[in-house]
Amino acid sequence: MKDKPPVVRQLYRLNVEPKVVDQLTKLASRTGEPKSRLATRLFTEAVMGSTPSPLQGRGLGRGAGKKKSAKT
Repeated sequence: MKDKPPVVRQLYRLNVEPKVVDQLTKLASRTGEPKSRLATRLFTEAVMGSTPSPLQGRGLGRGAGKKKSAKT
């Protein structure tokens, strides 16, 4: 029998607006799914489904791709 590789879970502590928490609570009560599992699933789907925007300019730091205004 093959051994399954271990599952790695990364926990995130996000600052979420109260409206989002209320919606999550309502959805969890309707579906019967625990809030933590629902939040993990939705977060994973959002992250895995997102596509990175093309980078403008060089570097990945703040202000990357911003053009400096010419002062006269």
